[in-house]
This record gives sequence, C-alpha cells and structure tokens, in this order.
Amino acid sequence: MTEVKRNRVRPAVWVGVVVIVASLAFGARAFVENLTPYVGFKDARAARGSVQVMGKLDKSTIKYASTLDFVLVDDSGDRLPVSFSAVRPANFEQAMQVTAIGQYDGNIFQAKNLLVKCPTKYQGTETKEYAADGKTAAPERTDRLRGAESLLRKEPTRQPAPNGTSE
Repeated sequence: MTEVKRNRVRPAVWVGVVVIVASLAFGARAFVENLTPYVGFKDARAARGSVQVMGKLDKSTIKYASTLDFVLVDDSGDRLPVSFSAVRPANFEQAMQVTAIGQYDGNIFQAKNLLVKCPTKYQGTETKEYAADGKTAAPERTDRLRGAESLLRKEPTRQPAPNGTSE
C-alpha cells in the first residue's frame, strides 16, 4: 500500500504570513492617513481634514506673540489668514513663499507645519534671448557666482624662483 502524505503548512509559516499581511495593512493605513494634498485657498476652507496650501507671504501681516500669525496670498489675490503655534522658523522674515500644512477652523487656517521657501544669494537665474527668426539662443546665466566661476577657471599664478629671478 502506498501511503499518501498530506502537505501540511506549518504553524510558523501561517504566523509569518499573518505578520506580513498585518504589516502591509498597517503601513497602507498610515500612508493614507498622512496624505495631505495641495489645495487652493477655497478648497482649504471647505476641506474637513488636513491639507497643504501654498502662497506668497504678506510680510506686513506678520505678528508673533504666543502664536505666529500671518496672511498668505495666492496668485489670484485671495488671502488666507494662518496661525502657527510652534516656534517661528529662523528665516521666516525672508520667506518668499510659505506652504502651510493643517486645517481651516472656520476663521483661520491652523497650521501644524510650515515649509518656508527663502531666496538664496547663490541661486542663479536663467534668461532666454529670442532672436528675430523665432529661434531661442542659448540661455545666459546671470548670478552672483560669476566672479567665483571665473576664479575657478583662472590659470595658476607663477611663483618667482627662490633666487629672485623669474623663470
């Protein structure tokens, strides 16, 4: 007689599969809960959860007492008052744009986090020249490092010989 062996899956394998599936489910749930989409000011006022809004900082509205209060302005001129209760970012006054992450409470956008975009003195700009024939010339780089770039390309200076004569 032949004996039929049944393939039985060991309990350790089942435990491993359950742990992997639970980890994937937990990771997916955490990922979805932490998604904060970028929205416009109008959508931020209507949103129920946490969102991200970005706008230009109106520097004349900055007030810092127990909270940092300021106003963001979008491209269409819409204004959104923002309150941030954590420590003011060190470079906040130089900010060009601010991304606020939080939610609107009916009167003001309560930010949990701020992302500040500041100008940098080392950032170059690119300008394009358009020729009369409609073709674009190569972009010209204009920045504050132009002098430094020329120093990097500079030929090394010759040192005089130790006896005082030039070579």
